[in-house]
Amino acid sequence: MKGIQQSNIEGFQRQIRSAPVPVIVHFWAPWCGLCRLIDPLLDQLEQSLPQQLQVLRINADENFALSRHFQLRSLPTVLFFDRGELVQRFDPALVQGDFRQALQQLLAHSFPSLLPAESHRS
Repeated sequence: MKGIQQSNIEGFQRQIRSAPVPVIVHFWAPWCGLCRLIDPLLDQLEQSLPQQLQVLRINADENFALSRHFQLRSLPTVLFFDRGELVQRFDPALVQGDFRQALQQLLAHSFPSLLPAESHRS
């Protein structure tokens, strides 16, 4: 599990901008049950797309400046960055149904080149 070392906004932005691939940032907390359910899905996604995607975990309780900067309203919150820019924000707590399906749809929309062709056909 990759975490983030910098707890300040400048260090975080530097790390995201320097990433050679799209980055999924998972804001979580130890007390968050849904966060623990999402993490294995993100691990699986990262393992299935090595060299194409990076997943960072940020403990929202320990990184208050980042939590406040991104105006987190609930946990988990998942942010998608491409070339250092925030391209999508995803709050699984607001998603009804299967998180895996919602995540796949979001990836198909934001990063279609990362998924096999059959994953994002209409």
